[in-house]
Amino acid sequence: MTVIRFPTSAIAPTYLVVIGEVLIAQDIALTITDHDPAATVLIATSMIDAEDAVAEAASLVVAFVASRTATFAASRLFQRIKDRGGRVVLLGNDAEATAPSPDWDVLAQPFDTAAVVKALRRDRCLV
Repeated sequence: MTVIRFPTSAIAPTYLVVIGEVLIAQDIALTITDHDPAATVLIATSMIDAEDAVAEAASLVVAFVASRTATFAASRLFQRIKDRGGRVVLLGNDAEATAPSPDWDVLAQPFDTAAVVKALRRDRCLV
Protein backbone atom coordinates (compact mmCIF):
# COMPACT_ATOMS: atom_id res chain seq x y z
CA MET A 1 0.00 0.00 0.00
CA THR A 2 1.37 3.38 -0.96
CA VAL A 3 -0.20 6.36 0.76
CA ILE A 4 1.79 9.53 1.25
CA ARG A 5 0.51 12.12 3.72
CA PHE A 6 1.60 15.71 3.49
CA PRO A 7 1.85 16.52 7.20
CA THR A 8 -0.38 19.02 8.95
CA SER A 9 -2.80 18.97 11.86
CA ALA A 10 -5.65 16.52 12.43
CA ILE A 11 -8.24 19.27 11.94
CA ALA A 12 -6.85 20.48 8.63
CA PRO A 13 -8.96 20.28 5.46
CA THR A 14 -8.22 16.97 3.75
CA TYR A 15 -7.66 16.44 0.04
CA LEU A 16 -7.05 13.19 -1.86
CA VAL A 17 -4.90 12.55 -4.93
CA VAL A 18 -5.16 9.10 -6.55
CA ILE A 19 -2.75 8.84 -9.45
CA GLY A 20 -0.39 5.99 -10.30
CA GLU A 21 2.33 8.39 -11.45
CA VAL A 22 3.75 9.56 -8.13
CA LEU A 23 5.56 12.57 -9.60
CA ILE A 24 2.32 13.94 -11.07
CA ALA A 25 0.45 13.18 -7.84
CA GLN A 26 3.06 15.05 -5.80
CA ASP A 27 2.91 18.00 -8.19
CA ILE A 28 -0.87 18.24 -7.69
CA ALA A 29 -0.40 17.85 -3.93
CA LEU A 30 2.10 20.71 -3.85
CA THR A 31 -0.32 22.89 -5.81
CA ILE A 32 -3.03 22.05 -3.27
CA THR A 33 -0.80 23.03 -0.34
CA ASP A 34 0.20 26.25 -2.11
CA HIS A 35 -3.52 27.03 -2.52
CA ASP A 36 -4.47 25.85 1.00
CA PRO A 37 -1.39 25.87 3.29
CA ALA A 38 -3.31 24.20 6.13
CA ALA A 39 -4.27 21.23 3.95
CA THR A 40 -3.60 17.58 4.60
CA VAL A 41 -3.10 15.83 1.27
CA LEU A 42 -3.42 12.06 1.00
CA ILE A 43 -1.68 10.58 -2.03
CA ALA A 44 -2.48 7.02 -3.10
CA THR A 45 -1.25 5.17 -6.16
CA SER A 46 -4.39 3.05 -6.52
CA MET A 47 -8.08 3.28 -5.73
CA ILE A 48 -7.80 0.34 -3.32
CA ASP A 49 -5.07 2.12 -1.34
CA ALA A 50 -7.15 5.30 -1.43
CA GLU A 51 -10.18 3.50 0.05
CA ASP A 52 -8.19 2.72 3.19
CA ALA A 53 -6.79 6.25 3.43
CA VAL A 54 -10.23 7.84 2.98
CA ALA A 55 -11.74 5.54 5.60
CA GLU A 56 -9.60 7.36 8.18
CA ALA A 57 -10.64 10.85 7.05
CA ALA A 58 -13.61 12.53 8.73
CA SER A 59 -14.22 14.72 5.68
CA LEU A 60 -12.75 15.54 2.28
CA VAL A 61 -12.65 18.75 0.31
CA VAL A 62 -11.59 17.57 -3.17
CA ALA A 63 -10.39 14.24 -4.54
CA PHE A 64 -8.34 14.15 -7.75
CA VAL A 65 -8.67 10.64 -9.19
CA ALA A 66 -7.15 9.13 -12.34
CA SER A 67 -9.59 6.42 -13.36
CA ARG A 68 -11.92 5.23 -16.07
CA THR A 69 -15.30 6.80 -15.38
CA ALA A 70 -17.29 3.54 -15.28
CA THR A 71 -14.77 1.94 -12.92
CA PHE A 72 -14.78 4.95 -10.63
CA ALA A 73 -18.57 5.35 -10.65
CA ALA A 74 -18.99 1.75 -9.47
CA SER A 75 -16.24 1.91 -6.85
CA ARG A 76 -16.39 1.97 -3.08
CA LEU A 77 -13.96 4.87 -3.23
CA PHE A 78 -16.54 7.05 -5.01
CA GLN A 79 -19.09 6.29 -2.32
CA ARG A 80 -16.60 6.97 0.48
CA ILE A 81 -15.64 10.32 -1.05
CA LYS A 82 -19.31 11.31 -1.38
CA ASP A 83 -20.03 10.15 2.20
CA ARG A 84 -17.31 12.52 3.43
CA GLY A 85 -18.62 15.47 1.44
CA GLY A 86 -15.79 15.45 -1.08
CA ARG A 87 -15.97 16.79 -4.58
CA VAL A 88 -14.39 14.66 -7.32
CA VAL A 89 -12.12 15.76 -10.17
CA LEU A 90 -11.38 12.93 -12.61
CA LEU A 91 -8.29 12.79 -14.80
CA GLY A 92 -7.51 10.75 -17.87
CA ASN A 93 -8.48 10.19 -21.48
CA ASP A 94 -11.63 8.25 -20.60
CA ALA A 95 -12.87 11.01 -18.32
CA GLU A 96 -12.29 13.57 -21.06
CA ALA A 97 -14.08 11.45 -23.68
CA THR A 98 -17.10 10.61 -21.52
CA ALA A 99 -20.17 12.83 -21.31
CA PRO A 100 -20.07 15.36 -18.46
CA SER A 101 -21.47 14.24 -15.14
CA PRO A 102 -22.94 16.19 -12.23
CA ASP A 103 -21.00 13.79 -9.97
CA TRP A 104 -17.53 15.05 -10.94
CA ASP A 105 -15.47 17.59 -12.79
CA VAL A 106 -12.74 16.66 -15.27
CA LEU A 107 -9.20 17.99 -15.32
CA ALA A 108 -8.24 18.08 -19.00
CA GLN A 109 -4.76 17.03 -20.07
CA PRO A 110 -2.26 18.50 -20.39
CA PHE A 111 -2.91 20.58 -17.31
CA ASP A 112 -0.92 23.20 -15.47
CA THR A 113 -0.98 24.79 -12.04
CA ALA A 114 -3.70 27.24 -13.08
CA ALA A 115 -5.98 24.37 -14.16
CA VAL A 116 -5.49 22.58 -10.83
CA VAL A 117 -6.23 25.79 -8.91
CA LYS A 118 -9.33 26.30 -11.06
CA ALA A 119 -10.47 22.79 -10.13
CA LEU A 120 -9.88 23.56 -6.46
CA ARG A 121 -12.06 26.63 -6.78
CA ARG A 122 -14.90 24.47 -8.07
CA ASP A 123 -14.85 25.85 -11.60
CA ARG A 124 -15.41 23.16 -14.20
CA CYS A 125 -12.21 22.34 -16.05
CA LEU A 126 -13.85 20.57 -18.95
CA VAL A 127 -17.51 20.41 -19.88
